Amino acid sequence: MSFKHDLKLGTRGPAGADGQGEGGRMGRLWRRLREAGPGLVVMIAAGRLLTAVSRAWCTAVLKLKLHLVGGTYGRHLVADGRVIVRARRRGAIVLGNHVTFKSRVGSNLVGLTGPVVLDCSAGGRIVIGDHSGCSGAVLSSRSSIEIGRYVNIGGNARIYDHDFHSLDAQIRREPLQDYASVRTERVSLGDDVFVGAHAIVLKGVHAGAGAVIGAGAVVSLREIPAGAVVTEPIPVATLM
Repeated sequence: MSFKHDLKLGTRGPAGADGQGEGGRMGRLWRRLREAGPGLVVMIAAGRLLTAVSRAWCTAVLKLKLHLVGGTYGRHLVADGRVIVRARRRGAIVLGNHVTFKSRVGSNLVGLTGPVVLDCSAGGRIVIGDHSGCSGAVLSSRSSIEIGRYVNIGGNARIYDHDFHSLDAQIRREPLQDYASVRTERVSLGDDVFVGAHAIVLKGVHAGAGAVIGAGAVVSLREIPAGAVVTEPIPVATLM
């Protein structure tokens, strides 16, 4: 009996992962697809096609933005959603191979609140290593932000190597003086660092390889040892 005839009679479908035919997980999925009809299959295919087209378009736009500011990027750059790029000087943004940015709401279900932002003001510089990426994160530099290889920066995380404003109330009254008085210190994240959703990494932080910065943590600790875990919204680190 042919497979087509089997399907027509509804006596059996493709074998499931557990070898039980329609009684298995794949079998149940197959049965539901048959019941839903071809419309569902078309909708799924159309959704995937639109996502692929959107990703290709956003990646092309990001490459153009990087070209306009003199930024560089490696192979297989991916932008799934809008990426804001700002640089005061050429060559301030350097991206390695297989770097991925996610800004589209559906690209990360953690609940993204905005696009990825790469902001280099004054003499700022952002360097992101191979196989690293972020989701809806903001990286703002006035000196240097260096991200290693295989680094994951979670949804809506923030990395700042400066204070944005002076800590002196009188200076803040004068915009130009306020801008010129901002304190800044280099930030670096070693290879395989993981930054959780909504975490904030402040100026002067240096995280060793494999360190974890937990969701919601506000980190100002200068030196985070390799393999350490920061889990509180205060500068506290504990070794794994």
